[in-house]
Amino acid sequence: MRHVELDAHVVRVFTREKGMAGRDHITTILGQEGVSIATGTVGSILTGRGLRAVRMRAWKKTTTMDPDARTEHIRNHVLDGDGKREVISTAPGTSFCGDITYLRTGSGWLYLGTV
Repeated sequence: MRHVELDAHVVRVFTREKGMAGRDHITTILGQEGVSIATGTVGSILTGRGLRAVRMRAWKKTTTMDPDARTEHIRNHVLDGDGKREVISTAPGTSFCGDITYLRTGSGWLYLGTV
């Protein structure tokens, strides 16, 4: 009986959100409405009904290739003599790597850089 009731709640929220809400989001919405349900249960109901959330991925091109760039003098210090990755450091502070990514926030794009 409870499963039938939960099924109706999940389908109602999924439909209201136009298929954009997945199991985690639906669980949060139902919790705010006072319906106690586990994320796994929401996932099972969605799977059982063949429902799948539409994913909207944020995409922003951040890198462009310059075909005229002269890069032959730049050596990849992470590769060993055989061309395999070698990331073992013999002393602290002698090997570094970095990455940059971007996160969509309510105020716009937040760029995150790490070393």
